[in-house]
Amino acid sequence: MGNVGTAVGEIGSTLNGVPIVGVTAGGLVTSAGNAVTSIGTGVTTGLGSLGTDSNSLGKTVAGVANGVADLGTGVSGAGKSLGTTLGGIPVVGGLTGGVGTAAGGLVNNVGQAVTMLGDTLSTSSTTGPLGSLTNTVGGKVLVPVVSLVENTTGNLGKATGLGNPVNGVLDKVGATVTGLGGQVASAGGTGNPVTTIVGGALTGVGGVLDKSGGYVAPASGAAAPGLPELVGGLVANVGNGLNAGNTNGTVSAAGVTGGAVGNTVASLGTVLGGTGVANTAATAPVAGLATNVGAALNPVTTGVSTLTQNIGTTTGIGAPVNGLVTQVGGAVSGIGTNLTAANANPITNAVGTTVTAVGNTVGAVGGLVTGGTSGASGSGGGLLGGLTVGAGASTSASGSASTGTSGGLGGLLNGLTGKK
Repeated sequence: MGNVGTAVGEIGSTLNGVPIVGVTAGGLVTSAGNAVTSIGTGVTTGLGSLGTDSNSLGKTVAGVANGVADLGTGVSGAGKSLGTTLGGIPVVGGLTGGVGTAAGGLVNNVGQAVTMLGDTLSTSSTTGPLGSLTNTVGGKVLVPVVSLVENTTGNLGKATGLGNPVNGVLDKVGATVTGLGGQVASAGGTGNPVTTIVGGALTGVGGVLDKSGGYVAPASGAAAPGLPELVGGLVANVGNGLNAGNTNGTVSAAGVTGGAVGNTVASLGTVLGGTGVANTAATAPVAGLATNVGAALNPVTTGVSTLTQNIGTTTGIGAPVNGLVTQVGGAVSGIGTNLTAANANPITNAVGTTVTAVGNTVGAVGGLVTGGTSGASGSGGGLLGGLTVGAGASTSASGSASTGTSGGLGGLLNGLTGKK
């Protein structure tokens, strides 16, 4: 883009030599070339550093604003020369000169306003409220996303072994296109506007192709966190947050399992040439949100677990169920421990840790049906008290049955009526 701007500016310089209208037209074209160059500089320093510079968006906007200011300067210059231009027209110059001067003043004022707008936007895009906004968007959104894409493509290039070959091809193609641009620019001779613009554009395209190889063959060569690490970090933050916020054993165990699943997902990054370590920093706010959700669920989980524990204790199924799930959970955990002990590779280790966590979660389910209190004894009756209906029933000699209110059904009724 900068090469095109330079070529357009050269056309403006050529037009300056044209009689009568040359100065006005040449100044406008030169300003247009300067505007293209300014925008190109903004794109190079701004968008070209999206993955590393939080203020890249502001620099890009500033480049566009500088281009607007350059156009304003051209319009202002055209206004200043308009009276002279119209006055130089043969025969009618004396009649049009005065009109040209008045019109030129108006055009000059418009140009000055445009220049002022561009200068103001250029400054505010990197400072003040607008600069703060672009810097925040760049730091919180653009830099993480673009760097993630760059890391992922670089990891893929290294993992597949295609990075260096593709980079080499792009380098050669870029050099070829750049050379072609130079030949086209020189073919038309010095000052030829068409070949200069086309040649400059080809040279720019060649430079882009040459640089693009770095996306699949980064210069550092070190493993970097990519998409699997980001997703794994997100899942791990959700699980760890729930574990930190909730006091229920089963929910906490499930949270630990979620954290382990996140680490397993992140470990897949090693297949793509990444670090395989969960990138929890990028989604750290999610962990705080999950912690708050876990804490908010505490009253619900406490009430539900109390209810299920009482049912398990009253019906007598709590201990058998707890024993069964404890054995199943222990068996599953044992499988996970063996996988981790094998230490075959990072993925197997992460899977083993996850399986162990799943086994612990299964074992924790038994706590939902054990640990409660029975309401079958005593004169009072809770809602679940005495679910063994007929425990207090007696049969008379005539065969008729009567049920006392202190019996099994009485536990339920007395709990509702308050009678003893």
